[in-house]
Amino acid sequence: MNIGEWITKRAIIHPNKPFLTEKNKTLSNRQFNEQVNKTAHALGDLGIAKGDRVALLMSNCSEFLEIFFACAKTGAIMVPLNFRLAVPELVYILKDSEPEVMIYSAEFADKVREIRNTSLSVNHYIGHGLDLIKGDSNFVDFVDTASARGVLHTAEVNLPDPLFIMYTSGTTGDPKGAVLTHQNILFGAIHSLLGYGVDRSYKSLVVAPLFHIGALAASVTPIVYAGGSLVISSFYNASDVLKTICREKINYMFAVPVMFQMMAETPEWQEADLSHVHFFISGGAPIPLPVIKKYQQEKSIGFVQGYALTETGRLTSLDLEDSIAKAGSVGKEVFHVNLRIVDKQGRDLPPNEPGEIIVQGPNIFAGYWRKVGTIASALKNGWFHTGDMGMRDDDGFVYIVGRKVEMIISSGENIYPAEVERAIQSLPQVKEAAVVGMPDEKRGEVAAAFIIFKKEQHLTENEITAFLAEKIAYYKIPKKFIFVEEFPRNQSGKVLKRILKKRLEEN
Repeated sequence: MNIGEWITKRAIIHPNKPFLTEKNKTLSNRQFNEQVNKTAHALGDLGIAKGDRVALLMSNCSEFLEIFFACAKTGAIMVPLNFRLAVPELVYILKDSEPEVMIYSAEFADKVREIRNTSLSVNHYIGHGLDLIKGDSNFVDFVDTASARGVLHTAEVNLPDPLFIMYTSGTTGDPKGAVLTHQNILFGAIHSLLGYGVDRSYKSLVVAPLFHIGALAASVTPIVYAGGSLVISSFYNASDVLKTICREKINYMFAVPVMFQMMAETPEWQEADLSHVHFFISGGAPIPLPVIKKYQQEKSIGFVQGYALTETGRLTSLDLEDSIAKAGSVGKEVFHVNLRIVDKQGRDLPPNEPGEIIVQGPNIFAGYWRKVGTIASALKNGWFHTGDMGMRDDDGFVYIVGRKVEMIISSGENIYPAEVERAIQSLPQVKEAAVVGMPDEKRGEVAAAFIIFKKEQHLTENEITAFLAEKIAYYKIPKKFIFVEEFPRNQSGKVLKRILKKRLEEN
């Protein structure tokens, strides 16, 4: 059964159960399946067949998911585009993936106009919403002309077939298109059911952008597989999101840590009744311990955390009962994943010794789109080399200590930024810390720390240094502290350390 057939099966088993709510619109399983079939027919009328790419430059909406599942049913490959990217970045991705059709939200029409002035070979542009580019088809009209209940004749689509191409953020070079298969997403859903107990009673709030792997793989597909319901929104305003969680009695939500921080700082926080929330899922970056404690102490809500990559989906899970005692850990590997921590020669390392994380399992992606050599260097003897450095403690819990490329070597000693960041963030006055390498004439490199304090809190460099002296080795203590109001971040909420390093160089 491919991912698109999940929608068909839900319409058969529970036709009248709510599938999706968006603003004032609610679609049952049957109604959503009809919309997916109409979308599949409409794309077929354009000649879209198995293997063809369909690019989406869209904000969160029901139609995004209708296209996603229509592609899944027919074998077309969806290419979700990050609408926060600049036009040259979007053009690079479009040239690389060569979609037959591009569907865009009206709010991005200006970007699409610029894109169309380039030498792309996109055959069809379809807009969703009002104020579209003159001459472009309207998505609603485009779909409504197709049959809802007619037999959907499709090619055979199996679990190993590509489902979508998701481009990496390109922090270390040009973006690469990770090809995710139906099998990858199936096992991601299975891990959510096994690890979190997700069932058909669950209602998920989808606020993370759907172009992001976290939204599709954590907010949407596990709930669809389990038979639950979705509420579609966007994270434009933390107060509105908190109100939606209360009004819709949401059971869980995936978001990046900064979103949860913003929600806890809203005026509505104190009075918000979150008793119906089973847990929240935080991803994209480590969540600070003070945020975990605030939610647990003030709202009795725990965080399920984990370690995931675009290329793999979720690899580990830190369960609710361990979120405080093992704060800073990403947990243990999920059921169908094998995870090892190895040295440069590929030998397994004992507990408390850092090395590269390599993984194996049915959720590992099929490769990078049109980059055979790149996947060959990352996938060796059946193991995917993540490029992340980690270690296990004596209880088997995994800790991420940094990227191989971010590791700081000071007088021959390895310094892992994540370890230093955890030590700094254990200070009650500190909201968040980011550590990078800084050139040093004597030692080659030393650590430098950018720090955000909590409101009305402050510490001197000497006070921080004295505290750290009791936590980590002297050579790991940053030799420079920079106090800032915020960090530069990518669309996933991760701190852009290359920009922080540039700021160091400028200073």
